[in-house]
Amino acid sequence: MPYFKDPKEMLDIQRVFFDKVASDPEIGPKLRASNLIIRFVSHDPAGVVTIDCRGAAGEGKHFTTTFGESDLRPDITLTTSADLGHEFWLGRANIVNALFSGKAKAAGDVTLAMKFMPALKPIADIYKRVLTSLGRQDLVLK
Repeated sequence: MPYFKDPKEMLDIQRVFFDKVASDPEIGPKLRASNLIIRFVSHDPAGVVTIDCRGAAGEGKHFTTTFGESDLRPDITLTTSADLGHEFWLGRANIVNALFSGKAKAAGDVTLAMKFMPALKPIADIYKRVLTSLGRQDLVLK
């Protein structure tokens, strides 16, 4: 059974999640320092999220996030199922293993992606807090 019933549900959660990450004092600056534009493309359900660690960010934010199509040219595009993305944000899936097994695909300079992956380790705690705050504890426990 998929984690998300439709793209709207998934993107509503991701909006809150990426807003929290963009303002996080530990993770936000590390992502900003990468100076990358990273696109996450998911399927089942479909969704696109682009984070811009290069352009101007809003007050208290370290990067901007675009949901849906964007004219920004990403340095890296990671494509996965929505379920694998959810498991990655929870800290339960290893993206490197997913890339090697073919469950995830990367376009662009993959070595750049590997450089910023360690900065994402604490992100699971933020994701779990967001899910809980949205009343979606069920997605943490699944």
